[in-house]
Amino acid sequence: MSVVRRCLHASLAGTILSVSGFSLVSLAQAEEQKTAKDKTTAQTELTATQLQTITISGGQNGAFVQGDGVYRTPAPVSSVSSDALQERFGGDAQAALRSTSGVFTRQQSSQPGIEVNIRGMSGFGRVNAMIDGVPQTFRNVAGHASSGGTLLYVQPELLGGIDVHKGAVGGAAGMGTLSGAANFRTLDFDDIVLPGHDVGVLTRWKVGTNGFGGSGMLAGAARANLNSDPSSNVSMLGAFARTSYGTFKNGDGVYVDGGRDATNRPGGGLLKLEFAPSSEHNLKLGARWYENRFVYANYEQDLKNASYTANYAYTPDDNDWIDLKVNAYYNRTNMDYAATGGSYRGRKTDDRGYGFDISNTSKAMLADDVQLSLFYGGSLSSDEYLINNYRGANPPGTLKKTSGFTDATLSWNMFTFTGGLRYDHWNVEGFQPAYAAGTGDCPAGGPVCGNKDIERSSGKWLPKVSVTAQPYQGVELYATYAHTFRPPTVQEMFFSLIPIGAGLGSGIANNLNLDPEYSKGWDIGVNLTEDGLLRSGDKFRLKTGFFHNNIENFVVNDFVDVPNRGPTAMWINRPGKTKMYGWEVEGSYDLGFFYTNVSYTHAKTDQPIGEGAGAGNGDAFMIPDQYGTLDAGFRLFDETLTLGAQARYFGKSSYAGFGTDFGQKFALPSYVLYDLYGSYKLKENAELFFSIENVANKNYRVAVSGPLGENEYSGKGRSFIFGASAKF
Repeated sequence: MSVVRRCLHASLAGTILSVSGFSLVSLAQAEEQKTAKDKTTAQTELTATQLQTITISGGQNGAFVQGDGVYRTPAPVSSVSSDALQERFGGDAQAALRSTSGVFTRQQSSQPGIEVNIRGMSGFGRVNAMIDGVPQTFRNVAGHASSGGTLLYVQPELLGGIDVHKGAVGGAAGMGTLSGAANFRTLDFDDIVLPGHDVGVLTRWKVGTNGFGGSGMLAGAARANLNSDPSSNVSMLGAFARTSYGTFKNGDGVYVDGGRDATNRPGGGLLKLEFAPSSEHNLKLGARWYENRFVYANYEQDLKNASYTANYAYTPDDNDWIDLKVNAYYNRTNMDYAATGGSYRGRKTDDRGYGFDISNTSKAMLADDVQLSLFYGGSLSSDEYLINNYRGANPPGTLKKTSGFTDATLSWNMFTFTGGLRYDHWNVEGFQPAYAAGTGDCPAGGPVCGNKDIERSSGKWLPKVSVTAQPYQGVELYATYAHTFRPPTVQEMFFSLIPIGAGLGSGIANNLNLDPEYSKGWDIGVNLTEDGLLRSGDKFRLKTGFFHNNIENFVVNDFVDVPNRGPTAMWINRPGKTKMYGWEVEGSYDLGFFYTNVSYTHAKTDQPIGEGAGAGNGDAFMIPDQYGTLDAGFRLFDETLTLGAQARYFGKSSYAGFGTDFGQKFALPSYVLYDLYGSYKLKENAELFFSIENVANKNYRVAVSGPLGENEYSGKGRSFIFGASAKF
């Protein structure tokens, strides 16, 4: 009997997963009670069994895993599948992320952009949010309800899943990133074509209530061999989707409109080409685009995004020294305000980014039971932000980042040791507007200061060490200590107050000496996997981990007493250390006819609150200390019918004040949302599905949704979605 079975065999599946610290009955009381956690120790004389180690390296997408790999990876990783996204969450990527341990979002009903939060950190490059490995860096300070953080726009029907790596991230995805990365994967060949087929079509259509007007998606793919080599092939796919959202009602039946109107119609498409002349060479080319029109902060906005990628892999047979990957991308986001409206009507923004990375993995056997793996490479990226004179708090400029990285992994018996080192370098270019003589550091009696281009650069060495042990089959323990940092952005260094209408602002508020944020952090965790735990054919998975980060030079927007001017809004580094720590749990138990999934986060991620927070100059990102999701369901009639229910718990949270309450923190109550969902397979390649969000029609204030959403009950009331999908 394995050690996992010996420890847990006497427990029922629901009890096994209650390690998360809450159940359906106790959800509403979780904020006031501290649940005692029993600690049991199992003694065993089993011989240690060496398991295959999953190595997390970099590359453009190499830091992420999917499916069962999450529970076999010695790192704090998570993944949301396409099926879960569409069926459990009705295609709502924000709801899916908020049900993932250690992950949250800033959710405003009138803003279709997604602002990913990992372990309480978000915006300004703290999290690298990507679409198919392409960093999304667009931002737009628009009104007092915005945070100014980076926004990701994606057509939800085109998603093949979302993968998250929390903490220190290896390779290109971790360049200049403080707290983690999230990759939104779009549809690929295997998502569209049935197994064993070379041509296929995928289509999905949905209708709904309470603001969901409907959606449609059509995708097609084809593949053919290039020559007599069975490993050679060329494939092509294309897809297009459109979704319609409208004004919805909250739990009291009141329309959530005005500045919170959710009306928008995101459309998008993608094209991908894969060329593999042999098993050694693979080239992928891709293009994705997105368009939408919505009203946010009382301005009608037209937004378009397009990204282009090239990914090459060279993996020669019988050569352990070469596993080469080369990736390149170009990304562009355009946003135009309508010509009518307030002081910033006619604003035009153009955000352009490009990047390149190259990496290789070399392996060698040093002895019969000792293997050495070397992962090494480099990357670069550029983000150029252009805007016309109706810029408000959005200064133009360019941030460039370069990185060199290497990890050396030594595997011996049940142990794996990794030592890593990377050097991240950054360069910021921007324009300092003029400011008056006699104010700040500008000498009195002379000409104005500023009115010039500024460039600043620096770099940082970032070490990492980790150890993994697999003492028994199905048991994996890991610990990682790593340094991370993120450079100051153009938006922070060249903040020039907020000119009303057309104008450049004042250089008096620039902080050209702003230091990067720097974190030293631990990740300690355990993976438990067991098949046949309680009965033949069942599957038990559990991943739990603890993190602790000390962050220096935390950047906030404060009021600084400037000589001969007085209190002036400016981005500054707060002295001292900001500590963030907590537990993350996720797991599943699957009996075939019955299944349950759980995710839970209990963390302290409070951070300094700038006096400008809540006024469009950053947010405090004060996510709930506790939040989690418990999901359970049955598969009936030879697993053709699935019926499930989930409870989503959000503990007490807080938000930054606005107006006379600058820099103050205000509490929001906890709440629980209950959802139902199900699907029925008409045949192997066609199904009907439904979801009911907030089935109890609870009226609530949405956690982390900006001052507007948190001052009023803007949570969505009971909503139905019905859909059908087919592959042929």
